[in-house]
Parts: sequence; C-alpha cells; structure tokens
Amino acid sequence: MWYNEENRRAGCDGRGGDRERAVDPLGDILNSIRVSVPNWKDGAAFDSLLSFLCEYRDCVQQVAFFSSDFHPPQPLETAKEHAAILRERIRRVKEQGFSSGINVLSTLGHHTERLDEMVKGDWRRLTNVEGEECAGSFCPGDARYREEYVKPLYEIYAAAAPDFIWVDDDVRYGHFPVGNGCFCRECVARFNARSGTSYTREELKTALETPENTELRKEWLREQSEKIAELLRFVGRTVRAVDDGITLGFMTGERYFEGYDFALWADALSEDGAYEILWRPGGGAYSDRPFSSMVEKARQIGRQCARLPGNVTGIQSEIEDYPYRILFKSPRSTALEVLLYTAAGCTGAALNVLPNAPRGEPVEVMRGHFEALRRVIPFERLLSEKLGRAPSAGVWEGWHKDLQAALDGDFLSGGGSVFPDAWEELFSLGLPACSRLEDACCYLLTGRSPRALEEKELIRILSGGVYMDAEALDELNRMGYEDLTGFRVGKAFPEDSVEVYADHPLNAGIAGRTRLCPQVFVRGSSAELLPAPGAETLCFLEDHRGRRKAACSMGIRRNRLGGTVCVSSHYARSAFSDTLRSAEMKRLFRYLSGDGLPFLTESCVRLLASVRRTPQGDAVALLNPNFDVLENTAVLLGGDLQTAAITLEDGRRELLRARGRDGAMTRFVLPPLPPYAMALLERGE
Repeated sequence: MWYNEENRRAGCDGRGGDRERAVDPLGDILNSIRVSVPNWKDGAAFDSLLSFLCEYRDCVQQVAFFSSDFHPPQPLETAKEHAAILRERIRRVKEQGFSSGINVLSTLGHHTERLDEMVKGDWRRLTNVEGEECAGSFCPGDARYREEYVKPLYEIYAAAAPDFIWVDDDVRYGHFPVGNGCFCRECVARFNARSGTSYTREELKTALETPENTELRKEWLREQSEKIAELLRFVGRTVRAVDDGITLGFMTGERYFEGYDFALWADALSEDGAYEILWRPGGGAYSDRPFSSMVEKARQIGRQCARLPGNVTGIQSEIEDYPYRILFKSPRSTALEVLLYTAAGCTGAALNVLPNAPRGEPVEVMRGHFEALRRVIPFERLLSEKLGRAPSAGVWEGWHKDLQAALDGDFLSGGGSVFPDAWEELFSLGLPACSRLEDACCYLLTGRSPRALEEKELIRILSGGVYMDAEALDELNRMGYEDLTGFRVGKAFPEDSVEVYADHPLNAGIAGRTRLCPQVFVRGSSAELLPAPGAETLCFLEDHRGRRKAACSMGIRRNRLGGTVCVSSHYARSAFSDTLRSAEMKRLFRYLSGDGLPFLTESCVRLLASVRRTPQGDAVALLNPNFDVLENTAVLLGGDLQTAAITLEDGRRELLRARGRDGAMTRFVLPPLPPYAMALLERGE
C-alpha cells in the first residue's frame, strides 16, 4: 500500500510539495462517505462525525465533503467561505488516516431551488426544446460561463488541498423542471454548423421526432456527449493548473439523452489517459421499497462500468439515501446494495447516507447501518479483489449507448432505458446478463432497438444466436434483413390467445401443454408469425375453445450466416416465471449460445447471477432474491470441471464436487443460500 505510518509522520505525500496526503486516492480504498454541508460546517457536528468515522475505519477509508447544501450553482463568495473551512476539515480528516476531498455538488446546477441564494449572472440557461429555461441550471456549451464561473469555482476548491475532487452528476441534460436540453439558441446553431443543417428550434424538434431520422438523432446525441467532454476537459485542466496531484472523479447515471459516451468523457477528464481518474456510477434506488429498484440499479451500474476504459480503476457505486429518510432503507438493505453494485462492476461504494445534522438527527442514528456494513466488508473486499474490472459474460441484454436514437415520438422525453429493462423477468431465472455486445455468447433484441445499432453490430448478432420479439423482427425486416431473420409478422390478435408448446426437442416433456397470458389484464397483443422455409415452430396459438388461430407464435431458424434466430410474438418479454416457460427458455438460450453459456440455474427457482470473466476463470456472483432459503439448488457451470468453490457472505467457503455433466456444462448443487443473501461461485482449486 502507498501509505504507511512512517511517511504520514514525515508529512510526505509521494508527489512533492508540503501537503500531507493520508491515503493514495487510488490505493487501498474500498468505500467513501459523502458528507453534507451541515455535517461539516458546524464544528460540533463535524467533531461528532469524525469520532464516529474513526470507529468504522474498516468500513470507510475516504471522506468526500459536499461543497454546497442546495442544488443550483453557489456564489463564488460562498465557495470561498466553504473552501476555507474545508481546508481545515480535510487536514483533520487526513490526520486520522483517511483520504479526503471535495464533491462539487453543482457545476451546471441540478434544478430550481433557493434561487435567491444561487450565483447571479447572465450566462445561458439550460433550455428545453420548447424554449423553456431552467432557472437553476446553465448550458454546458457556454464558454463564457466556463471561464467566468466554472474556472474560478474549481480553482477555489483545488486550493483547499483536497486529495480528490468529484464532479457531480449535474453535468447532464435532464434538469428540473424543463426536462431534456439543451436547445438554447447557441446550441441549436452549433448543431447546425456541425451537421450542415439550418434548423430553427421548432424545426429541429419536428426532425428529431420524425421516425426515419435515426441518424439525425444519433448525431444529436454525439453532439451532447461532446459538450460534456469539453466541460470535463476544461475542469481537469483548471484543477491541475492549481495542483496536478489532485485526482478527479465524475458521477454518471443511466441517462441516454446525453449520449452515454463514457469512454469519451473518461478520456476528457483524464486528458487522454495522462492522469488516473475516479468514477461513480449511480441512478435512483432511494428506497428499498421495492427491492427490485436496487436490482435494476445494479444492472444500470453494470452497463455504466462496461463503457469505461480499462485505466479507470477506482469505481465507487452511489449508495444514495437523499434526503436521508432513515426508514426508507434498512441497515441490511443498505449493506446488500453495496454488495450488489460491487458484483456489477464497481471496486467499492460511495455512501451518501448520513443524517442532515446539526439541527436534525445525530450521526449516531446510523450506527445500525454501519454495523450491518461492517459485517459484509470482508465479502465486499473479496468481490472487489476477485472481480475487479473483469468483463461480464452471458446473454447480451440489448443495451446500447445509442438506444435513445431508436425512439422518435419518445426521443425528447429521454426514455431509452425501457429496452434493456424489458428483460428483467428473464434474468431472474438464473441466466447471466452481459452488458457489452462484444463479450456476449448470444443476444436479445426488442422493440425499435435495432434502429440504434450499426450494420456491423446487427450482422454480428444475426450471425450468432438471438432471441427477439415481433416488433424487433418488424424493424429488422424493414431495414432489409428479412433473409436473415426468417420470419414475418402476420395477423395481430388483440383479444386473448392461448399459446401451445409444439412438438420440438426444445419442448421435450412439455409439448402440448399451454401458456395462458390474459391480455385483458396484462395488456398487449399476440400475433401470428409467418416462417420462411427451414424455420421450425416452437409454439402456436389457439383460442379458448382449442381452435387454431396461428400456426406459429414462436419459431426458430438457422440463416445463411450460420446464425440462429428465435422470434416470439406472444408475451416475448414477460410471463417466464412458471415451470414450463422457464424450462423452455433455459434450453433455448443454451441452444442459441451453442451450449456456450458460462452459467445457468438448472432448478426452477429465482436466482440472480452475474458472471465476470476474470483471469483466473469465470466467477459468478449470486443473489437469492427470495424470502425463502434456497436449498439443493442445482446450477450448471460452463466447462468440464471436477470442483467449484463457493464463498458465502459470512466468509464460509465450501468446495463443491461435480454432480455430473450436461452437454458442455458441469452440474453442482449449492449449499443453502439465506434470503436476500449473496455468494461467490468460482472454479475449484
């Protein structure tokens, strides 16, 4: 480890200069705590907090102080006042052996709040497509705003001698109350100049909502990413001109409207890899009601981590309880959230869970949460060390950074995340999700998402094994890929249909059985599929009297590229959680992958699995998302194995003996998994 007691006493920071740094920000750091202004500005509150944190050094190694307690940009005079106090707070925290720095809450501004206290200036406001301005947020492309406000703001905080500075997630386009921007006059003019167009704002809105203008929407998204990259590069150069030993970090979320180009932003903040940087993926999950919000956030975080270049090694997930309602998350769910996001690709966690002292609750109310966190720290560290930045493996979930461009009428609302979330139920069966197309063994397509993909990406998918719904089939056929898909969509049935499993090897033991999904309750429609020669039927449709409605509602076909395409038109994205459908889908994805799945839950249970392809072999993070103990759960690991090793959350490690082979996979039976608990499954010694 970079830090030791000897160099701390000597006041050596390893980089020259007279500032003492307690811990290398990219060294032996697991978790950080984010401290709101009331917890550090008041002297008594800060003393209490520091004493509390010293009791939990095993849980937290890094302290990040928020620069502001409201969300529009603060006046520079306030920043100077805060920086003077923070310099002393940072010094005291580092004396106790922690790394310490500043989280700049508002660079552009989050939304409208306490507007009478925010910075005053005639800079361009963030503007939506209707021309409405956000009074609390500024345009990221305003060069004068950068020079006159952003530069002095970061210079002020860089001079406070922090180990690191975080850029918060207000550097984006979704701000209250105007929604997605920025369509200010200058941003529209910039887009016109770069794209060779001459749109007014009103004309641009119409063009972006026109269905066939997918490429225009992609170009708009690229433009938004570039404005963010320019701002991040500006911030990086500003801070390093004051002190190039300060490590910079950026917080992101799953917001498709800003282009989702994490690699571009990481290059900008690191000045093309010249400096190490930190990253904090986040998004939602402010409560454990429902628990599924944390599972969804874990998948979003996995997608964010997958887009980061390999030189970003310090990735702390956002654990967000704002506005600090202690009953909204239990101690156990907070600790489990940390583990979920570490398994998804993070190397640690950034906890924003402290109460809003000093006039509110004391820090002591969080002791239960920190005790719960302490119990899982060894397992969190194991996940972080074992998985690191290893890529995910399994079924590509349909995620792509340009998904927003696949929308037309919904484009300006920023709803692109609907595509990958469509498969939530499928992955609860124990199929592992893969965030990057290039790492996957088979693929999913849904809705209009094919529009977002490049031709080479679609050819890759259609050359492998892919499962899709009828809407995605329609899109592909319209794009000219009908000879590769092997199906067309025929008559739609808005009324209830009964799906029947056909006589096919993938339906062994269930042929003739039925799948009933009442459309009157769940909505949606089913349709007939018209197969090309060589296609095989997996399911067909009947009415409730047993009369045939469609000869095929789910089918499979091998194409001239050697790929295998499976299409379903009847609840293709849901209603998997019964014994028949779950069995069929597991067989199907083994077939689509060429029996190349790295992991599969064989038993009919809910089990969430995340596979990471480490240098030592595939490692599988497991979560039991049930109220019941999972006992005698049979799982399959890819390869011919004799043993597997499983480590439970409490540190118990058990060597499992193989229970036989099934094709290219080896069967193991797991020890009991407690409710809402995790485990790590690896190849045996």
